[in-house]
Amino acid sequence: MFNRFKITNKQKNIIELKERETQKQNKIITEQKHIVEEKQKEILDSIHYAKRIQTALITSEKYIEKNLNKLNSKAG
Repeated sequence: MFNRFKITNKQKNIIELKERETQKQNKIITEQKHIVEEKQKEILDSIHYAKRIQTALITSEKYIEKNLNKLNSKAG
């Protein structure tokens, strides 16, 4: 009976160690996920900012078409 208790106790300790290891790994994964999400947000913010700059600097197609039509009507 004592031997069985010893074995059970050893198994319990092994399980507890594995649970602690799993918790540590989960914490690391959660931290890494948070870092990746922050980086993704930074990248998306940068993309949106670049798009706004491009939109502000690039002449719209309607404006170009309107002026081309004016030029064509004056030439023709």
